[in-house]
Amino acid sequence: MLIEAKFEDDFNQIYNQNKRPVIVYGAGKGFLKRKNYIHRIDMICDKNYGLYGKLDGLVVQPPESMKVFEEPVYIIIAVRRKTLYHDVLCEIKKYNLEGMVFHLYQNISFGDSYWENEKDFSLDNSRQLRSINLVCRDTDWILHKFAERMKDILIDKGYDARITADTTESADINHHIIYSSYKAYENDTIMITHINNMYAFEFLKRQLRTAGMGICMSRETMNQLIGMGAPRNKLCYINPAHDHVIVPRKRVVGITHRCYEHIDTRKRTAALLDIIDGVNPDCFRFAIMGSGWQNIIEVLKARGFETTYYPEFDYERYVSLVPTFDYYLFMGFDEGSMGYLDAMAAGVKTIVTPQGFHMDNGFPIDYPCRTVEEFRNAFLDIQKKVEARRQSVESWTWKSYTEKHIEIWKYLLHAEPLTKLTENQLFYQDGIFSVLMNDNRV
Repeated sequence: MLIEAKFEDDFNQIYNQNKRPVIVYGAGKGFLKRKNYIHRIDMICDKNYGLYGKLDGLVVQPPESMKVFEEPVYIIIAVRRKTLYHDVLCEIKKYNLEGMVFHLYQNISFGDSYWENEKDFSLDNSRQLRSINLVCRDTDWILHKFAERMKDILIDKGYDARITADTTESADINHHIIYSSYKAYENDTIMITHINNMYAFEFLKRQLRTAGMGICMSRETMNQLIGMGAPRNKLCYINPAHDHVIVPRKRVVGITHRCYEHIDTRKRTAALLDIIDGVNPDCFRFAIMGSGWQNIIEVLKARGFETTYYPEFDYERYVSLVPTFDYYLFMGFDEGSMGYLDAMAAGVKTIVTPQGFHMDNGFPIDYPCRTVEEFRNAFLDIQKKVEARRQSVESWTWKSYTEKHIEIWKYLLHAEPLTKLTENQLFYQDGIFSVLMNDNRV
């Protein structure tokens, strides 16, 4: 009786533990490229045996010749297509042999960086990318979201894309979300989220022997795996995407003193209207407690600044209000603001004058300001930092994320020249460019 080996059944390990005669079925180009992985071969068979003569000193035999073995054997079927593999397996079973059967293209022993580095990167063996099967067993939130977003964009681009729970032989690419669902198909890609123990790392290394590419979510994880011994030519990274529905909330600027403009100018409250000149009202809103601000607030609102105003001091409301501030603002020169102390106690950042007891608590003022220009620049700096933070992930779209996968898949299928795939080199560093960091072949 013949037992069909699984992907995880390491042929070399099994052979070393229990040596038996080794028969290879299939003498084509694929076998010639991978024969160095098979350390002992006792017979080579092929249906077209008359075309080959001798290979490695062995005369290629017709398949029925394997019937001469009466003891248990190992049979390695060296055909790429899974349907043909099953046809050959059915034929071999007719010979009533005992032993194990291994698939040359779907076993962890037969394929690693050696064979991949010898690949012909010309378009002579190209295959067009038409159908993509997104293998995702997760039906809950985040992983299924990745699959759904990618599927929608692939369909919009004219590809035949679907989500299933297992690999599909008819697909040009099976992309596994995530790596734990991988079953061996040579051009498959696997999404690598995080590897947090050696068991997971060894599991991933076995998968990468046959997978086309492992796609990490960050440069750090890719480099970490390479440093641990994962094959460099089988790893890249593509940064994840977000939905672009979240927008920055307005930073709350708090003021908690009365407006004294009708008495003197020690609080410099009217300067607020000069300070906000050129400041984006979409970035800030004001929360003011204290009497006398009505006229200034009317101008603030006219300029588009959302403002919450409490004209009367209410201690309970004050205590709950201060911790809601992002920044505490004080523009005056009168020894210091008591509200500054409460803002510091609440962990609120400060935009205040560097004077009085503001200087005595041993903690630096976030934005020490004396002039209108310095106060305005504080607002503009906050505004700039919020925008820079937002812009840092502005290009991380699902469209870009999917397009980078398409480039990787075309690379694996040799569907387009590398010169075509690398046209966007000045726009991003992940995706295809993380594959080619140490590869100058174009």
